[in-house]
Amino acid sequence: MTDLSVVVSTYERPDALDAVLWALSEESERGVEVVVADDGSGPETEAVVDGRKRELGGRLVHVRQPDEGFRLAAVRNRAAAVARGDYLLFVDGDCVPRRGLVAAVGRAARPGWFLGSRRVMLSEGLTARALEQRLPIHRWTLARWAVRERSEIPSLHALTPRDRRRPWRSGLPDFEPFGGGFGFFLGVARSDFEAVNGYDARFHGWGYEDHDIAVRLRRLGLRSGWAGPRSTVLHLWHPNLKAESDLATNVALLAETESADRVEAVEGLREVAEPQPRA
Repeated sequence: MTDLSVVVSTYERPDALDAVLWALSEESERGVEVVVADDGSGPETEAVVDGRKRELGGRLVHVRQPDEGFRLAAVRNRAAAVARGDYLLFVDGDCVPRRGLVAAVGRAARPGWFLGSRRVMLSEGLTARALEQRLPIHRWTLARWAVRERSEIPSLHALTPRDRRRPWRSGLPDFEPFGGGFGFFLGVARSDFEAVNGYDARFHGWGYEDHDIAVRLRRLGLRSGWAGPRSTVLHLWHPNLKAESDLATNVALLAETESADRVEAVEGLREVAEPQPRA
């Protein structure tokens, strides 16, 4: 595949970020770049990044913006601005990649498509054990999940290949992640990301910046596909952020995009992502 940059967004959850970086450090494709998109975390997050440079070296980059509230769209744009890859994969810093994710994305990264994925929602108890005991959940096989951890996840469906919607299979509908959400996983060619001017940084707080970019990518003419069960991520438990957010402004911004005919973000990659120092 073309060169891949994985953009990992994070804010003040260093233990989860470390689990994600650990998994990425064990991917067999050694040239993959990892860019941490940090929405204003403190020194503990910086220490995690510095620690993981032992395995990832110069392939690990830390891009941080000041802590001025929940500004995920903006920091993702800033990270994309310094990323070197021809293909960008955006994942959340509490979503642990399974072993083989990079190869799966490489196979599915085809012209005319962008990628979403599935996730397994880990229980609060398993999340605590995984982080406290440093369990290598990214290495666990389907058999391990089915036999030993079945009670800790809601379903095995996301770990199986039953859904056949792949970019290389003709005659099948587009893949649509649960709830239409591309926030925890979005794979897109850099050229397409630039064509829609990235994420719209007018979105503040939790929610809908991912729906917004998906609308604009489809308007550009792209279809959405799934890279298969190896691209399924393991979502570490956290409190419900949606319940704590004021969504009215973001809902209105999404409605405006859906009713318009533009493909570019109003305040996107060009407007907010001046090249940042690579740390």
